[in-house]
Amino acid sequence: MKKLFFTLMLLAVVSFMSAQTLQFEWQGTVYENGQTIISPFDNEIFMEYVQEMQIRNLTDQELNVVVEQDVLEPVEGAMVSLCWGLCLAPANHLVSMPLPVAAQSLSDAALSFHCNFTEGETGVVKAVYYAYDENDPDNKISINVLFGQTAGVAENTVTLGGAYPNPASSQVHFNFRANNNSDIHVVVYNLLGQEVKSQVVNGTQGRIDIAVDDFQPGIYFCRFQVNNEVVKTEKFIVKR
Repeated sequence: MKKLFFTLMLLAVVSFMSAQTLQFEWQGTVYENGQTIISPFDNEIFMEYVQEMQIRNLTDQELNVVVEQDVLEPVEGAMVSLCWGLCLAPANHLVSMPLPVAAQSLSDAALSFHCNFTEGETGVVKAVYYAYDENDPDNKISINVLFGQTAGVAENTVTLGGAYPNPASSQVHFNFRANNNSDIHVVVYNLLGQEVKSQVVNGTQGRIDIAVDDFQPGIYFCRFQVNNEVVKTEKFIVKR
């Protein structure tokens, strides 16, 4: 009986120590540990894909968080980097300086993942990003990010512009462009996380119009999904 008791205690301690302490989020979207997402195309001049991100501290104490990048599938002519407070020079493996994230809070420091393609280069870069407490480097969370596009890997890649007008009173619009006919599932949530409107748009280029004249004034989040993957989440304000 005593041996069983100590075995159960040991299992409880191991379970506690390996509990998830951080999570990746962006504008209300919580990403599962190990989830794969497609980075949106951000800048045509610099051929840049940018995925912005936040980190939530799930514990009751402040943590000094390190962000690490590993490029699993590089493409010639593509430069991959990350910004965690400061931006690091492109490399296949990067480790940031630790930055504080308050207890039970989202990170204040800017976090973003970047990939620049040289002119004429195409393909898909796969990178994995880790976040962990500097005092507990074995307890990591991760997120996989795909940059770029090919027909076989990211055939439904969609680029979306920001909300306009913002604030809005009767309608809010988003411009979009897709490299293939794509069903874009548009879902609008309020600050409580309640779904208030949804619609599906199909096409390769155009404008998404969302009527908001029946919305209460306040802040809303619009989530765009393609093939069950969240492509982008945009915040907008309804004002009367």
